[in-house]
Amino acid sequence: MLGGVRRLGISLAPLLAAVLAGGSAAGAEPDQAGAASAASAEEQPAGLDRLLTLPDDKSYGVDRRGGLSRGEWRARFVEVQDALVVERKGLAEAEGRLDEVAGSSSNWQMAPVPGMQPSPDAPLDYQLRVSIRRHKSEIERLERKLKELEIEANLAGVPAEWRS
Repeated sequence: MLGGVRRLGISLAPLLAAVLAGGSAAGAEPDQAGAASAASAEEQPAGLDRLLTLPDDKSYGVDRRGGLSRGEWRARFVEVQDALVVERKGLAEAEGRLDEVAGSSSNWQMAPVPGMQPSPDAPLDYQLRVSIRRHKSEIERLERKLKELEIEANLAGVPAEWRS
């Protein structure tokens, strides 16, 4: 078919330029000046100002789930997960130190009244037990917070790859 159109002497370039510019194929007439300007615009390199602007017809919105973006969800999960790692490490260190102290101290040392802050004179094992209790309660709190965050993310339809 293209061979037949070329034999008739009709150029498809102006028609194609008109269609791409938004004109209709039925009402478009061959225009040599329009074809020349379209061809010269394609051959010239794009200017810097044109390269640095985004097209107006495109949407570059951030994908949000539950009112938060991917980075915000990830930051929330990472914050809780990192805090859990720190607390578990602190618990392991305190338990290790308690094991060391348990073999070296006397069983007859006096400890302060329960519920009071340990004094600097209190036996080291009591301070370690208070520290262990604090780490365990913090780990439980953070695990509950992580579970609540998981539920919130599930209800918001947050993908699994946004959670770590």
